[in-house]
Amino acid sequence: MELYQVRYFLAVTETRSFTRAAERCAVSQPALTAAIKKLEEELGGALLLRERGGAKLTALGQHVLPRFQRLHDETQAVQVIADNHRRLKQVPLRVGVLCTVGPARLARSLAAFRGEAPGVELEVSVAMQAEILRRLEEAEVDVIVTNLGDAVPEWCVVSPLYDERYVVVLPPGHRLEARDALRLEDLGGEPYLDRLACEMRERVTAACAARDVALYAAYRTDREDWVQSLVHAGLGFAFMPEHSVLLSEASQRPLVDPPIQRTIALVRSGDRTPTPAVQLFWDTLLARSARPRPKAGGARPPKGPPGSGATASRR
Repeated sequence: MELYQVRYFLAVTETRSFTRAAERCAVSQPALTAAIKKLEEELGGALLLRERGGAKLTALGQHVLPRFQRLHDETQAVQVIADNHRRLKQVPLRVGVLCTVGPARLARSLAAFRGEAPGVELEVSVAMQAEILRRLEEAEVDVIVTNLGDAVPEWCVVSPLYDERYVVVLPPGHRLEARDALRLEDLGGEPYLDRLACEMRERVTAACAARDVALYAAYRTDREDWVQSLVHAGLGFAFMPEHSVLLSEASQRPLVDPPIQRTIALVRSGDRTPTPAVQLFWDTLLARSARPRPKAGGARPPKGPPGSGATASRR
């Protein structure tokens, strides 16, 4: 049984004429008649009778008609989905984001993608590294944005997006606000907020141990929004990726000695061919990451070497 045979049969039932059905289907009447005859042979009985008043359904024809109609409707629906998929219209795209990747820079890239594909319905889910990789492997998300420094399986396709430095976020009125950049030693003994979800946490801890810098963890939490709210409330400082900081820029200072940074990357499964929506998302974010970044408003000009109150250059 072929779909074109079903289509021909339905055309005859609607027009009650083999001639008009052939015109509607843009085929010759003999070709349409032969196709329906073959369908009847496959089903083992006549579906239509030719009468003076037009084509009429047999008992078998009446029995299969609603099922053939549903089959045709489902086929049309599948075709609409496929057309929308090709035209990036009403297409869902699921993006997994590492929980420590801040929205500040990524949101601008998502806005650029929206301009390229306004019909794509974007769903963003945020989780730890192991969880977003699991979702990617099991096709629960189409692409992820994560730290390239973390372990990425061999089945992944990876493209770096941008480098991101770590900064020190200070409470309002903190004594170190007068500095343009900070060394790790400047923070010894200061109460700080321990970001438990940070994948760079061990690296920061190791740097403190190597320099014999003691930090007092006033609070610990795995919630990034809580960290910034607690900093703003004056409970301590925090080490944060620069694009995760949503507080005023006046509250953050570059950590220049030692400098700590990470590389944020796009990752997708190499076991699946990217859909048009995934490919456009991939290309749009990579193209945007290649553009020169505008200078942040209010940035201070360099005044001297790092460690002596100088401003570290912004990428």
